[in-house]
Amino acid sequence: MAHETLPLSRLGSGLRSLNTSQISAEEYARCYHEWGGSFIVHPEVLQYFEETHNVKVRYRGYFKDGRCVGAAPVWGAFVAGDHSALHAHQLDRKEDFGYPVIYLPIDPESHCHVLYKAKYLLSLQRRQIAGAMFMKRKQMAILKQLPDELEAGKKEYQIKERRFERQGGVARDVQEFSAEEVAAIYIELFQQRWDRPPQGAESLSKTFAALKKFLFGKVLWLDQRPIAIQINYRADTLRTISIDYVNGGVVKTLKNLSPGSLLSYINGCNACEESRQSGKLLIYSYGKANTEYKDQWCHRVSRGLTGFWLP
Repeated sequence: MAHETLPLSRLGSGLRSLNTSQISAEEYARCYHEWGGSFIVHPEVLQYFEETHNVKVRYRGYFKDGRCVGAAPVWGAFVAGDHSALHAHQLDRKEDFGYPVIYLPIDPESHCHVLYKAKYLLSLQRRQIAGAMFMKRKQMAILKQLPDELEAGKKEYQIKERRFERQGGVARDVQEFSAEEVAAIYIELFQQRWDRPPQGAESLSKTFAALKKFLFGKVLWLDQRPIAIQINYRADTLRTISIDYVNGGVVKTLKNLSPGSLLSYINGCNACEESRQSGKLLIYSYGKANTEYKDQWCHRVSRGLTGFWLP
């Protein structure tokens, strides 16, 4: 009689979950808000993916002496929200979340052996996520401390900001606008910057409506029209402020004002100041460290990989 063989995928699934136990969405939310987490693994963001794209999320807990000391949301073999997971579920073709950083809710004093697949683990959790490989050639762009760490110096940008204001320019909070208005502004300015529409343009207003509370930053306004916008998603916990900068749009004919750089300066300084005032850890990611422009604003930080050696 032929022996039945366990499919490799089922074997991998068993190995990944071997050191974990299923936990509820409520328990995961408690871990997230207590220990911190990145935007893409926020409980409400995971619920958005489940309701909008029918990607079922499960929550796995890591336990020590009967106490949950860490948690990971998973889509099958993947850490939910990791770019490799977005790609595997073809979500990166439908919507643009860039290359979101993964910061998992783990007790700062604990270590968890995370075996689910991920490629964008934040190196700040190097000691908390056992078994992950952090390679120097695989890097994320994480915002510097602004304005102090700017190579150009804050004086240059203060001059640019005053010039913008003298010409009647105003920095308006993105939360002043409706989801439909944000989508329209972003699509128009993205088209001007890149000569193409943004990913998922047809559904952006629905995306922004569902995730409106997470939008962060200013919209630069001059002569009664928007001239620069960035799509930043922000999530706050008791310990962390996590922001993912996805992409932006700008009027390219206003190079004398450098509206794109000015907006990066304003948004970055505001986030850094909030972090200093609150005492929370700021994780402000520009995604992959792959351009000189990002180097102006960010440190190159190694990113972690885990789980891909299992079937």
